[in-house]
Amino acid sequence: MVNLQSLLSLAKLTRFGADEMKRLTGLFVVWLLAGFLTYPAVAGPGDAEGSTPQIAGIAIKDGVMELSVNFAQSFDWESVKFVSIKTFANDPPWFPPTRHELTFGHHEVEMMEWFQFDYIEIGNYEVTEDFTVEAKLFGRKKIVGVFDPATNLLKFDGLDYKSMVKTPNFIVKSSTNLKTWKKVSKLEAVAKESEWGRPLAVRFKLTAAAQRFFVVQIYED
Repeated sequence: MVNLQSLLSLAKLTRFGADEMKRLTGLFVVWLLAGFLTYPAVAGPGDAEGSTPQIAGIAIKDGVMELSVNFAQSFDWESVKFVSIKTFANDPPWFPPTRHELTFGHHEVEMMEWFQFDYIEIGNYEVTEDFTVEAKLFGRKKIVGVFDPATNLLKFDGLDYKSMVKTPNFIVKSSTNLKTWKKVSKLEAVAKESEWGRPLAVRFKLTAAAQRFFVVQIYED
């Protein structure tokens, strides 16, 4: 059974008349309803207010609606996979380059895993501040990692790592009167993972209507 958790935002879409459409070649005017974009895009650890999602932008091209959705998930070391920006040569060399990956507590509490090319280093870790972690790798000295929510990057052992999270399950619904809602079918596929704190593009075909409201809802299986 689907358990709807939260509404993201509503967007009202108004199409111009036929004559204006000819002159403006499909231009649309979009209003984001007041009061829905007042929450911060960057959510701190355990910040209930910051966890409220938002629609960051809307675009329409060639009959396709694109909602730029920021799910504003709270930062949680255990749910983030950190992937290095720098790539490393593979072996054999004609294979695609690799990236280092870091996880904290994914498989065991207080256990970290550091994937580097063809081997894994493991150790213990401790979150000393909201955005600071101390890693104690077996056979190595302690490494301090600092995450910058302004850039979405973790600095660890001299490398910058992007913060990747699982894309939540969601649906899009539309309405012409804010009373009756219908699920939008055939959404374009989205990546299973997305960068924490960054908007995700949600696309679907736009059908003709004088005006339309859209809502995105997060749910759990």
